[in-house]
Amino acid sequence: MIGLEYVDRLKWNAELGKRLESLRGSLSMRALAERVNNLGYQCSYQYIHKLEEGRSESVSTDIIVAICDALGEDFKELYPSFYIEVSIHVKKS
Repeated sequence: MIGLEYVDRLKWNAELGKRLESLRGSLSMRALAERVNNLGYQCSYQYIHKLEEGRSESVSTDIIVAICDALGEDFKELYPSFYIEVSIHVKKS
C-alpha cells in the first residue's frame, strides 16, 4: 500500500462532486473555503463549486484532505474504497 502523502493528485468526477456536496451539508461553500484557508491551504468557494459540479478532472490530494478536515470528515467518507493498485503500473520483466 502507498501512503496518501505520496499521491499528488486524485481523479475527480461528478459522483465525487455529489458526495462532497452531501458531506458539506448546510455549510456554505464560502464558509468551507474559509475553513480550508484557515488550515493553510488556498481554496476558493468557486473551486469548491467546480468540484461539486464535477467540472474538474483531478484534485490536489492536499486540498481534498484539507476539505475533509475542514468538514470534520474522514477522507474515506469521500473516497470509501480508496486504494492504489501499483501492480498495473509496473512492467513485468
